[in-house]
Amino acid sequence: MKRSLICMLASLASSPALAAVDQIPRMGHNMPLYVGKYANFSWLQDDRDASYDASGSERNSVAPQLAEPTTMPMDRYQAEYLWHFPMFETYGLPYFSDRTHFARVQLNYIDTQTRGGLVSFANSENGDDGDFDEADDLRNDGSGVGDVFAEYGAYLYGSSAPEWRHRERTPLAVLWAFGGNVPFGVVDRDAPNNAGNNTAWLQARLGLHAQPWKGGFLEANVGHREFFKQQDSIYGGTTPRQQGDDRFWNASFAQRVFSGVYLTAFAMGREGDPNQYRNVRYVPNPPPPPDNPNADKIPEPGNEQYDNGTERSSVGFGLDWFITQRIRLGLHYDKPTSGRSGEFDLQYIERTPAGCTTTGTGCTTSDAEVVRVDGTGPARVYASDRLMFSLNIHFGLGDNYNCPGCSQ
Repeated sequence: MKRSLICMLASLASSPALAAVDQIPRMGHNMPLYVGKYANFSWLQDDRDASYDASGSERNSVAPQLAEPTTMPMDRYQAEYLWHFPMFETYGLPYFSDRTHFARVQLNYIDTQTRGGLVSFANSENGDDGDFDEADDLRNDGSGVGDVFAEYGAYLYGSSAPEWRHRERTPLAVLWAFGGNVPFGVVDRDAPNNAGNNTAWLQARLGLHAQPWKGGFLEANVGHREFFKQQDSIYGGTTPRQQGDDRFWNASFAQRVFSGVYLTAFAMGREGDPNQYRNVRYVPNPPPPPDNPNADKIPEPGNEQYDNGTERSSVGFGLDWFITQRIRLGLHYDKPTSGRSGEFDLQYIERTPAGCTTTGTGCTTSDAEVVRVDGTGPARVYASDRLMFSLNIHFGLGDNYNCPGCSQ
């Protein structure tokens, strides 16, 4: 019984922490593991048929400035490899030798589409928005391989060497972790909806694990993300060139309800600084054409805008079932409670004659309408529920003991 309990607890904790934006937290995700290798496979489904506007109101479209609703359904398939290990135990090196460490890498494949108003804009005769014929080439999605996330961390408290070899439970543990996103994912510059972010970012987090009583697990994370500037103009420039930095947090509590069955409740949130948009060339909701048939309207050249930032909060629950000591199935549900998307005002100008170079001889310009624009990509915060299924496998031991955690 003692050996079974220890192996079960080691298996349950190999779910990922808050590794990607809005990653659903799972039971025991900060628990110190016994040295070994773990694989986690998950499928996340999100209808993405609603979003929050800049005022925090929920709208039944992901492009609320358009009269026709737009949806962007998404399925994400994720595979994660996680390794917990000691380092230089026999060398007595400060910090490295007296604790356990962990490293993880996540691979993603994302299947996504765009339906509704944005598709109608791309297919319409007026979809080129003035002289920018590239808008006629807009596509519905950028599905494919997603970005790669990698993380390294170590336990500051609660998993010292060689104590990890014989402990039966961990009442309290504290960790730190540093990771980043590598933008390997598919990005179609003519699509409002992509598998990849086209942006590298780094994050650091502090994590807490506590086991206040037998069968109960409390987890919490706080962290910060720093985003690099992306150089491509995506969807006419309505995707941020510089995404605002994020602060994020999550907290979860899991309790065993039956033998091998755990129920988890969680809350999570993030808040992002203002996003920067530069040289926006077209938008799906342009102003009406000018009365003068020899003139046209375009966004003011060299424009630069900022939104008011983004935020998202949600609550949810998870159900985990240990089929064996090394295999666990999970069902997770995430319900958004509040949010805010990025929007900005874009100044249009009227130029005469149509298509002339605004700085050229004989080209006259005047201010036209100001258009409210929905930010796309990371500026859009969805208000739809998410459902995730997961499979966790503990497939390798990394220590000479036959039963890590059991007294020899």
